[in-house]
Amino acid sequence: MCRLPRPEDFAGERGGHTPWCGPAAVATAAGLSYAGACALLVRIAPDRYPPGEEIVTTWWRDLLGALAHLGIAAVPRLVQGRPTLCRAVRDGLPHGWWLARVTDHFCLLRVAGSGRAAVFDNRHHAEPLSAATHGRRRVTHLARLPPPPGAE
Repeated sequence: MCRLPRPEDFAGERGGHTPWCGPAAVATAAGLSYAGACALLVRIAPDRYPPGEEIVTTWWRDLLGALAHLGIAAVPRLVQGRPTLCRAVRDGLPHGWWLARVTDHFCLLRVAGSGRAAVFDNRHHAEPLSAATHGRRRVTHLARLPPPPGAE
């Protein structure tokens, strides 16, 4: 059974408001609270994330830097062309956990092979990847991750 935090857990930390995707991705990948992920991003890049201000927009390099700061290896993978997320998975994205930057969004994927994957982000928890769960968005960045704390 998957024991990863759910979007509603992060929303609970934010007074019921939907969490932003960047801090939610870091929190899920690292096993942190949403507030802990935000604090980590502030430490990594205080010029982009001033202390005390909400983190709305995050940078790919800062997500990787935050994970590296915690000793979590995020191994970038070259993205050829501009595939949709569904196409990238169908075309053989290897089995395992992935941090993805797609059009204006960050999410984690658990790729199970045979063109199947589950999405984990600020709105979805272990939902099958489909056109409705970001599958039509274009992939710009990918990084392989170790399984997050609490993953099956």
